[in-house]
Amino acid sequence: MQRVLVTGCEGFVGSHLADLLVERGLEVYGTVHGDARCLEQVADRMAVLACDMRERRQVEAIVGEVRPDIVFHLAAQSYVTVSWAEPQETLETNVLGTFYLLEALAREGLDATVEVIGSSSVYGPCQAQEMPLVEGREFRPTSMYAVSKENEDMLGYFYWKAHGLNVVRVRPFNMTGPRKAADACSDFARGIAEVERGLKGVLLVGNLDTVRDITDGRDAVQALWLLAERGEPGQVYNLCSGRAYRMGDILETLLGLAEVRVEYRVDPSRMRPFDDPIYVGDSSRLRGLGWEPQIPIERTLSDLLDYWRERVNGAGG
Repeated sequence: MQRVLVTGCEGFVGSHLADLLVERGLEVYGTVHGDARCLEQVADRMAVLACDMRERRQVEAIVGEVRPDIVFHLAAQSYVTVSWAEPQETLETNVLGTFYLLEALAREGLDATVEVIGSSSVYGPCQAQEMPLVEGREFRPTSMYAVSKENEDMLGYFYWKAHGLNVVRVRPFNMTGPRKAADACSDFARGIAEVERGLKGVLLVGNLDTVRDITDGRDAVQALWLLAERGEPGQVYNLCSGRAYRMGDILETLLGLAEVRVEYRVDPSRMRPFDDPIYVGDSSRLRGLGWEPQIPIERTLSDLLDYWRERVNGAGG
């Protein structure tokens, strides 16, 4: 039986990936740092290991204990806003944590497939005529988060080239769905659930004219598994739907699912100083391996709203 290590397993993508791997009957080890409630449904069928990626000895001990056949490296400080306030923590977690992991795998001499999960944020500011973004697009990081993800990506390349690790690099675009927090889709859904519950009277929103490439997290983890099976070591793959969604249309779809009439208002404090008008990726390299997103955006949003209804109702007693 293959041993699989998922770092950052408690997160949105990590928890859905754990569901998939456990369902496939694999021997799953997941590192967590903080709240692991998203793993409650599979915690008795996998090993949950506490780990701070900034602590080299912890990372080395886990690699030595698990000796994985496949590694999905998802652990990260994942918020752009936090990276402005805590740049050192972001670099230590994302860059040094990735270095500690790859170095430990190389020193153990493991012939593991390693997926380093980066971010499309490395591509930076873009113009509409540059869409869709391809993997060969130059890096233009504009936040410490993006800088850290650029370094993760390059560490993955280095350990493939210099040490022969079977590293596959992945650059996800926007992903959402049940368990997602702190993105526009999730904020919309949560706000609607709170209005339905009577916890707030109006939904505050940001820029509704931006266009984003959105993938359901449950489709995304299918792509991650496919890349573990068929991805080419040393190669990089955009993980995206290739479909453009205007955020105002996303909001209107969610409002159409609401149980009450929901009033919304644009909040200037939610408007970013700079926001790319459109950000869409080219997923043809990934699709060439046989992946296609299966979940319609309408189901993604419906499931996301139901998720937040459960959370809001639970919090309300």
